[in-house]
Amino acid sequence: MSEKILVTGATGKVGQQVVRGLVSQGLEVKAGTRNPEAAKELFADGVEVVELDYNRAETYDAAVQWADRLLLTPPPFAPDAYDLLGSFVDWAVQSGTRHLVLLSAMGAERVDHLALRKLERQLEEVGVDHTLLRPNLYMQNFAPGFLEEEIRRDSTVSLPAGDAEVSFVDSDDVADVAIAALLGDEHFGAAYTLTGPETLTLADATELLSQEVGREIRYRAIGDDEFRAFLTERGWSRGRVDTALGLFASIRDGWRAPVSGDVKAVLGREAGGFQDYARRNRVRWS
Repeated sequence: MSEKILVTGATGKVGQQVVRGLVSQGLEVKAGTRNPEAAKELFADGVEVVELDYNRAETYDAAVQWADRLLLTPPPFAPDAYDLLGSFVDWAVQSGTRHLVLLSAMGAERVDHLALRKLERQLEEVGVDHTLLRPNLYMQNFAPGFLEEEIRRDSTVSLPAGDAEVSFVDSDDVADVAIAALLGDEHFGAAYTLTGPETLTLADATELLSQEVGREIRYRAIGDDEFRAFLTERGWSRGRVDTALGLFASIRDGWRAPVSGDVKAVLGREAGGFQDYARRNRVRWS
């Protein structure tokens, strides 16, 4: 395969793994990011890093004019993702990018006003080959990040998820599906819901973490107001906080519980389970 691939959000959980996976197959890859210096520290010398800031159209050309295929990664919890990325999508299509893979979210198709759903519809309507990936919550949200900090400090996970179930997905599996989608024309027009192989409550998940770490880690169900105050204190904008709270409302409403077989359908193997993830990463919470 001689096509050139641009990976946006290249320093994120999925983007990093996609870049490395494509490079390991000898493919031509550019890593697009707002922070080129950070990306250069992450990747080997063979990866070309290009500045890409959705707020600055002058950074578009160096990235998309080169790309035949593109992994489109919206900023996490961005309420204005459609406003940020809509013009970039048009720019990429007009520049000749022929296949876009969008990293969306599980259940996005159910909420017409959601920014990610608007992006999905744009790809469906703009007349370009596309693939939609709709992952559930990443197992990797337990580390790195503020949950890892809380577990190490207090042996606690505090989230407004009630006692609802979630079919957490390993972001490594999402990256593998993204690579397959970028490399295979048979994925044109497909929409994949990506989950793990089981549903777990947050109490179930912390019990599995406890088994691997060798000490009790407990789940504390909190309310929206406490979570809003926590995120605001960490510098999150009101829009990002509202988006995060909407996600947890969807969890409590049961939207994030179903298990999908799409990882296996694409990769030919079962999705990784939460206990395997916990075992691989137990040193992070020790």
